[in-house]
Amino acid sequence: MEITRDGIACALCHTPTVELVYLVLSAQSPFPRREDVKDRWCPAGCHRVYPERWKETMPLLPGDYA
Repeated sequence: MEITRDGIACALCHTPTVELVYLVLSAQSPFPRREDVKDRWCPAGCHRVYPERWKETMPLLPGDYA
């Protein structure tokens, strides 16, 4: 199941980022077994206006390469 939620603060403007999260659910537990952040972006548009600075300052997501 995929959801969007508020994430960490943007390193450039300190606005809470939006994260696309993949949740692995289990019938045996009311809580997700695992969460994978698939994408993250800044609602203020910092990821589009300053793409190089965004890549340098924000933590890597799983699957990103340094």
